[in-house]
Amino acid sequence: MRHNKIISWERLFEVVDKVETVSPWLSRQIHKRASEWPLWMSGAKLQELQDGKVWIHLPASARNRIEGEICLGHLLNVGEFTVRLALMHFRRELPFRYRILGAQVETHNVVDRPVDIRWEFKVVERERLRLELTRESRTVHEYSVPAYLEDGRLAATLTFRAAFELEKFLPA
Repeated sequence: MRHNKIISWERLFEVVDKVETVSPWLSRQIHKRASEWPLWMSGAKLQELQDGKVWIHLPASARNRIEGEICLGHLLNVGEFTVRLALMHFRRELPFRYRILGAQVETHNVVDRPVDIRWEFKVVERERLRLELTRESRTVHEYSVPAYLEDGRLAATLTFRAAFELEKFLPA
C-alpha cells in the first residue's frame, strides 16, 4: 500500500479496525507501515521548494495535537524535514554526506493553531559550508529554523546540529 493511494487517514484506520478482527498480524503490519509516514499522518504539506527556500504547512488536526497543542515531536519532524530538503537541494552543487546530530525545541507561544515553517538556506551559509568542506572535508554546523503560527507570531525555534563530510569523487 502506497501513501499516495490513501484517500484519508480516517478511512485507513477504519480498514485497520476491520482487518483486526480477521488477521491481527496483518493489522500490525499496516500500523507499522503507516508509522513510517509521520509527515502525511500529521497532515504536513510542502507549500514551496525553491533554490534553498522551503515552506511547509502543519495544520492543527486531531492527529497531531494533545490537549489542544501540536506535539513537539511533529514540530521537530517537520523542522528536520525542512532542513533535509534544503540540504538535498544544495547537494546538487557540492557532493557531501550529512547526518543530524541533535535537535532542540524552544517554544515561545502556545502552539494551538496551524504552523508554517519557512526556512531559507542562505547563499552566505552555503558558501561558508562549501569553503569549510573543501578545506577540511568535515565540519559541524548548527541551523535555527523558526516556526510561525498562522497569525504571524513565533511559535517555536527549532535548532538542528548537523555533521557534514565531503564525498570522495574521482576527477574526470
